[in-house]
Amino acid sequence: AGTLTVDKVPLTVTADNKSKNYVAALPVFTVTYTGLVNGDAAPATPPAVNSTATASSPAGTYPIAASGSADPNYNISYVAGTLTVDKVPLTITADNKSKNYGAALPVFTVTYTGFVNGDVAPATPPAVNTTATASSPAGTYPITASGAADPNYNISYVAGTLTVDKVPLTITADNKSKNYGAALPVFTVTYAGLVNCDLAPS
Repeated sequence: AGTLTVDKVPLTVTADNKSKNYVAALPVFTVTYTGLVNGDAAPATPPAVNSTATASSPAGTYPIAASGSADPNYNISYVAGTLTVDKVPLTITADNKSKNYGAALPVFTVTYTGFVNGDVAPATPPAVNTTATASSPAGTYPITASGAADPNYNISYVAGTLTVDKVPLTITADNKSKNYGAALPVFTVTYAGLVNCDLAPS
């Protein structure tokens, strides 16, 4: 008698690529089989699939590895996949502020919308500025934030408004006197409330 040797066939187990947002739960890891025959849907012992990433891992890429599979009919090899941790949106809104004409500029602040994982500020906080100065006339001026950076966030900005308010100005006509029949005196006024080195209203 002779011997018929039935050899194992190659089976490649490929970890499927996955993605998730920063701080979102890890996805369900899956694999793709290449080389199954005879109607087999999976090896006798399916693989374990894991990643070095955790739910709180920073944005970036991490390997997904399958291992531990076994089957008497297959020579099993593995191909790693990639878990991509995506940045999440962060909106930085410059807070509206107001001041009186001639007063110093207020302290500018921002409001963040979109933080996760207990974060309270981006790694590089924004600079906040306005086109107005302490002596700018009454009116409205934009307040803009810029320059923030963080590896885990896609940052966008919303401008705020600085309102420069008018201040009270009292104009008092000065008392005058003249003799009967004399020419009228020069009439003058006194200003109370001028700021910013102003000498008279425009």
